[in-house]
Amino acid sequence: MADDTSPKKKKKPSKQDGSNDAASDRDADQLEEGGGGKRKLFLLIGIAVLMLALGAGAGYFAGGMRSDDTAATDGVEEEEAREEKKREKRHNIYVTVGKLLAAVEHNGGTRYIQAEVDLVGYEKEIMDDAQHNVPALRNRLLLLFSSQDFDEVRTIAGRERLRLQSLKAVNDVLELDPKGDRVEDVYFTAFVIQ
Repeated sequence: MADDTSPKKKKKPSKQDGSNDAASDRDADQLEEGGGGKRKLFLLIGIAVLMLALGAGAGYFAGGMRSDDTAATDGVEEEEAREEKKREKRHNIYVTVGKLLAAVEHNGGTRYIQAEVDLVGYEKEIMDDAQHNVPALRNRLLLLFSSQDFDEVRTIAGRERLRLQSLKAVNDVLELDPKGDRVEDVYFTAFVIQ
């Protein structure tokens, strides 16, 4: 018979014993958590690297787009600078249209607009064409002056509007594009209304 006082040997855990089964599951979870912690760390580092790469790519793309916009803007600015230098190198060429006297109806009476008109441009060919066509220019400007409202032409703003309309009329008679080579301006060197 066996002695009850002798030390008992521990039983090996069996699958049938429920208490030991829970302990072994806990040990396995702890092992997995330790391994899972490393996995989480690697996953976070991977995500961080991916985000940095995406940010760098987006920055490069946006920077490339910005430089294209800047290049386009620089191209426009360079073109404008070249045009300005071209204008500075050119000398003003003046053509005198002469004195114009136009009758204007006002409150049942007749009033008069008298103006001396000069044209200015930079292209010799265009200004030679303007000089050659002075009779046509005078006719068009006389028609324009005669169609004005007398009260409006008495104001500075009205005179300026008439000057701009005159410039358009001159370029129309010469069949010149307003954005291309053209007569650049019209000056009223004298302007009298009565």
